[in-house]
Amino acid sequence: MSKEIFDDIVLEETSTWTQVCEECAESYSELGHLEKIPINLICGVSGCNNEAKYYLDIYKEEFVNEK
Repeated sequence: MSKEIFDDIVLEETSTWTQVCEECAESYSELGHLEKIPINLICGVSGCNNEAKYYLDIYKEEFVNEK
């Protein structure tokens, strides 16, 4: 995953997430799990200024096999 896709992304130790609009959710849903958001935010995809409708919890495969 490239950081250039997103201009607003949260990188945590065991998870990564951003907020996406309906249009970008269709394009990037394969990256993770979508969940409707109850507040008004701007889409976190670079160059998109639409109102976000979903949180996108991005799958972090490198943490799955960690002991």
